Amino acid sequence: MKRLLPIGLSFIFTLVATVAYAQPKIQFNKTKHAFGTIKEDGGLAQVTFSFKNTGNQPLKLTNVKASCGCTTPTWTKAEIKPGGSGVVKAAFNPMGRVGAFNKSITVQSNAQPAVSILQISGKVTPRKKGPKDWYPVALGNLRFKSNTVWFGDIMHDSKNTEKSTFIYNNGNDPITLNLEATKLPKHVRIVSVFAAKVGETKATKAKRKKKKEVTIQPKKAIGLTFAYNATEKKDWDYVYDSFMLITDDKVQSKKRMSVGGYIKENFSAKARLTPPAAKFDKTTHSFGKVKQNARVSATFKISNEGKSTLHIRKTKASCGCTATKPKKTVLAPGESTTIGVTYSSGTSKGRINKSVTVITNDPKKPKTVLSITADVTPSAKPKK
Repeated sequence: MKRLLPIGLSFIFTLVATVAYAQPKIQFNKTKHAFGTIKEDGGLAQVTFSFKNTGNQPLKLTNVKASCGCTTPTWTKAEIKPGGSGVVKAAFNPMGRVGAFNKSITVQSNAQPAVSILQISGKVTPRKKGPKDWYPVALGNLRFKSNTVWFGDIMHDSKNTEKSTFIYNNGNDPITLNLEATKLPKHVRIVSVFAAKVGETKATKAKRKKKKEVTIQPKKAIGLTFAYNATEKKDWDYVYDSFMLITDDKVQSKKRMSVGGYIKENFSAKARLTPPAAKFDKTTHSFGKVKQNARVSATFKISNEGKSTLHIRKTKASCGCTATKPKKTVLAPGESTTIGVTYSSGTSKGRINKSVTVITNDPKKPKTVLSITADVTPSAKPKK
């Protein structure tokens, strides 16, 4: 005798079967594409992945995301009816990405399967480099390896720390640099000018030539060597100065340049044997919730726990809204002082993080960064 399922159970089975069948399905014509070998300067490499809705309900792509920023996908945004088709397009930018690549695009939808993975691959061959690569900074008709001469670490007692930069004439006329009219910072000087091969970006041991002016012929390059005198600057840690290089370039005669680095103490062997030791009671302070346009203050205590005199060389805030001033800058062994920190919230909103850098003559830790935080909340609006 044939047994019948209860009516309720039979209905559930039928409903589950119907729901399982009633759904969109996504089917791609391919999920992998090999570009083969492409040129770095050949422009975007593009491919279109076509797909079809083989289900019986409308299909919608909810998100399409590439595995890196070098691949930009676009896709069909509209709902696709059963039997309809759509596309996912991928564009790969080869510039600056020499070598083999293998990238993926993740496609999410309301279909079965909910996630599809597309892949693109290939190999990028390098482009031929030119002046724009060797001298990336353009100022008028001149191109610079860098218009910032970065000296890196400079010892505080050094009078002649040298670094070079290169300048290329990208124009069609000779351009003269007027070195005598160029007003350098008092602690910086140009010590030599040397001829450079186009594409050269490292200083040579060419014979020094000090000149009042130098002319760069079209499509030629020269090198300038600068010297930094830290004893003249009389500063510590991060230093930065700018100046105008005077030329007769018809497009832009004045070229803004800068010099910078980190002035560090050159500790003697004796100083290391009997050093001072800077000890802070804390290196972080939270002001908690602070209203807009408010001023709040805190103090950091610094003690000398070493064997010789501690000098506070410099205190510098991360921005103008934070002011610092130590009560004393010279501490004998066992002495202490405080550094006051005042924060003005202004119109800031949300979480803020500021810092104060303290430079001392402690050879083990010459730099200490003090951090302050606050949660700035909007001021209450006046009642009408």
